[in-house]
Amino acid sequence: MKSRDLFTIHDLIASNYTISRLPSGKYRHQFTPATTATVYEFEANATPVVAEGERYNIGYTVDPAGRNIVDLSALSLTSQVNPMLSFLAAQHIAQGNFSIEKAKNDQRVTHSATDGYYWGKKYAWRMFGTVIAKSAFFEYLEEIGHPSVPCITRDPDLPYSNDESTAYKEIGLETAMRNLVASAVRASPAYFKSPLYSKKFTIKGINALTDKK
Repeated sequence: MKSRDLFTIHDLIASNYTISRLPSGKYRHQFTPATTATVYEFEANATPVVAEGERYNIGYTVDPAGRNIVDLSALSLTSQVNPMLSFLAAQHIAQGNFSIEKAKNDQRVTHSATDGYYWGKKYAWRMFGTVIAKSAFFEYLEEIGHPSVPCITRDPDLPYSNDESTAYKEIGLETAMRNLVASAVRASPAYFKSPLYSKKFTIKGINALTDKK
């Protein structure tokens, strides 16, 4: 999984791709989306990496100079996404983080449910939903009526923070996501649709998996 400092963009159509030599001997690769003038860049050798007009999921950081630096390990063609493979990879990554995320959930999320284990919104998504966007995950769970309860989320770095939120029952979360991904069919080069969910949604490529958003 990529760093939480990584910003992500889905379905970016690469335009204005250029490669220029740097004094260091490396090459600066730059491109913009088809619809804006925002520049994204990275350093590599002279071999083209991005194809003009193709659709990409990208991950990038913003350096101190304000430049958008693409992480090449988080660059993937949307047309090459295998939904179930991405889901299984996301679950594998989540299981590796289980102890850390559960400790945070136990410390920061309080609720009154007694019928099983419940995950606060942020942690539920990190453990079960990172293969799709965070907003789509929450909206999907609401549409299918997945069991949830009101909760209070506290930030240990802010002693007086008590944010009202929602916690989701653990049982059924993985199955719900597996059903969504298994039923997904392409609605466009970048978006999928499913009879289980009313909206189109993106499924991230393995290289684009991140728990930032």
